Amino acid sequence: MSTRNALLCLAAIAISPVALRAQGLVAVQNYSADFKNEIPFQVNVTAQGGYDTLNYKANPLGSFESWFLQAGIGAVYTRPDQTTPLSFSLDTSVVNYIDGMPRFDDTFYNVRAALNFEHRFSERLRISNNMLLTYGMEPNNAFGFGGSTTLWNGQYFYGYNNFNVSYAWTPRFSTTTSYTIDGTIYDDDVIGNAENRYSHLFAQQFAYAINQQTSLTAEYRYRMTIFDSAPTKDYHSHFALVGVDHAWSSRTSGSVRVGAEFYENDSTSNTAPYAEAALNYTVDRQTYARWFASLGYGAAELGGFASRYGLNTGLQVNHQIDKRLSVNGGISYGYSTFDNPGGVDGREHSIFLNAGLGYQVLDNLMLNAQYSYSTLNSNDVLREFDRHRISLGATASF
Repeated sequence: MSTRNALLCLAAIAISPVALRAQGLVAVQNYSADFKNEIPFQVNVTAQGGYDTLNYKANPLGSFESWFLQAGIGAVYTRPDQTTPLSFSLDTSVVNYIDGMPRFDDTFYNVRAALNFEHRFSERLRISNNMLLTYGMEPNNAFGFGGSTTLWNGQYFYGYNNFNVSYAWTPRFSTTTSYTIDGTIYDDDVIGNAENRYSHLFAQQFAYAINQQTSLTAEYRYRMTIFDSAPTKDYHSHFALVGVDHAWSSRTSGSVRVGAEFYENDSTSNTAPYAEAALNYTVDRQTYARWFASLGYGAAELGGFASRYGLNTGLQVNHQIDKRLSVNGGISYGYSTFDNPGGVDGREHSIFLNAGLGYQVLDNLMLNAQYSYSTLNSNDVLREFDRHRISLGATASF
């Protein structure tokens, strides 16, 4: 089955009537809905301009410096229904690089759609679904757990869908069965021949509630990753995990999973530690913080290596200073090792920083300023780069 056909199946699954409640941290790297706050249907129109510079330390052909203009429109809706909560968002934009781009066209397109909903048949039985589809140009390695390549490689499509069924057998003991499909497709055939792929993930979780705040879990997962044009890189993993979910309050909660990942492909078979964690913190509607971390094998940019193993972690904070002024910022770090039997192993570190200000001029008009910095340090000097991006813009809501 080709990658494109698999993602068409993903899209069909995504429109079925179910919602987001990914058990454990299966979907910690993807969009998550907040069903607590109701947002009536709202349309946002954005416009911004800025300056973007990317410098490859030993590969000037891929470097660029350019002013850019960007315009977009989006919509968001959340319904915190007791039986069937629903969350939907859609964002689209067009970016034009005035001074041109090497290798690619000067104009790029971004689309991001998320649909999440849940249905509670009874106090015991619940089904839910979490769907995200994106088509864009930016690497999402920083907050996407390596869903795309770290380097700028033009437009690509990423799709994700998680469906799960939860059943409470007793007031304390429950099980969750889930299926996840995700995939990545690049427009550039040279990149796509090495990177286009899709994965199936099956998971079975058992949870025991010690009290209303804390649950202990045990979980088995099986993941199968298939490359569209590079079948020698196909691999599968088995996971044996235990964990804890804890809510300190209705505003602060966290989850941890630890265990082993059994990784195997045509050229290697390894067992390594696996871990994932997340923490969400909210104070009224003024401050929101989210931290995540994941340790395990990944599929992006395998190239001629037998496997890629690494750590990804990030923190994002948003704070409303007063009724008009808001600030946001984040940092993420990634470390990967590439196994090369009989050769030199690869090692690299990536850092992503972002900061921004928002000022509410009118009830439906906000001005904003954003800055981001990313860098990659590698023992392959051809991959190393630094990037700065700054923008000023406005968002109108209707």
